[in-house]
Amino acid sequence: MKTFLLRSVVALMTSMAASMATAQPQGFGPIADFMTMDVCTGPDGNAVAGVPGDKDCRRHRDIAPGETPPYTLQNFPAPTSGCAAGPVSKINVPVSRFHETRIVSSTLRQVPCSAAPPEEDDELERNGASIQWHDDQYGFIMGSYSPVSLSSFESDLCAANRQSSRRFFRGWVIGPADVPALGATGYGMFQTKLQKGAASANMGACALRYSRALTTWAVEKVSYTSGRALVSVISSHYSRGAPDGQSPGDAMQMEQTFWTREFGLSRWEKWAREDWVHPRSGKSAADLAKQLVAAGRCSPPLHSPVAFTPAMQISGTDDGAAVYRRVVSNPLTGEQHAWVMTLCEDYTNVSPLADGGKVLNRVSALADDGYWE
Repeated sequence: MKTFLLRSVVALMTSMAASMATAQPQGFGPIADFMTMDVCTGPDGNAVAGVPGDKDCRRHRDIAPGETPPYTLQNFPAPTSGCAAGPVSKINVPVSRFHETRIVSSTLRQVPCSAAPPEEDDELERNGASIQWHDDQYGFIMGSYSPVSLSSFESDLCAANRQSSRRFFRGWVIGPADVPALGATGYGMFQTKLQKGAASANMGACALRYSRALTTWAVEKVSYTSGRALVSVISSHYSRGAPDGQSPGDAMQMEQTFWTREFGLSRWEKWAREDWVHPRSGKSAADLAKQLVAAGRCSPPLHSPVAFTPAMQISGTDDGAAVYRRVVSNPLTGEQHAWVMTLCEDYTNVSPLADGGKVLNRVSALADDGYWE
């Protein structure tokens, strides 16, 4: 009798555990899917015309390494410009080298619709890219190439990986390697060091000291400037973090990136604390925020109230004034600061790409081999 009761209890507990497990909200799978642009496909899996997320694109998958991108992501022009697109074009594609794969997100400067084309030699001076990947715990940005500088985000993993690209893992964390369910949030404090120069030139030695940067993430459905509503990983990378790892502490700046399954990197925002002043122009954060709203090139940012930690609560965004503003507060100490959005680029302005092969070759050439070594 006792044996029968014991078996019954075990069976009941097993059934309840299984029921609870199936009741948990399902996540969205690997973060690499949110870094890579998709292509529409036919029943055979081959790419066909169309834009992922649109109703006529019934099937879609990640674009494969070396596959020609059929469309490009562009930013938005000023409403008064008369142009159909802004000056930046982007593709988010996997690139394979040395039996390793990374995601390269391009920043290709386009000729404004009212301007003369630049000289051909000027091309590399105008273009840039960032390199993303993931390990078994986190997705991250490894480094970037821009017209003004080459930058790598070294992490404290460097000590065990001096000659390997793993030295750049988790230097700029985006979020968890497995994207959680809609509404999920998270945070972490990560050791990082910005290294100037080509990635391959930084091999061998490691930084003597690292900064501690706070990153928060949330999974939300976002309405973009294009009107597309897409499930997104919203990643906020603060320039610093409090010693306890629970809040931004004395950070004055934050970069926010938006990642979607359809397009990869889809939007970028720059935020600053209201008392921050631009070191070169001398303009206040409020002045820069007013200029951004007046330009009208980005839709209002999505920021619902979120409590990331007991020491970090974020208000919703006030978009009724001349600036996009929110408040980051510490309920434990009562400290709070207003933050404003000073820059924004939304890349959900999709256009067909006639010379996709040429663009793919141009993008692949931008990234240094050190990110694959």
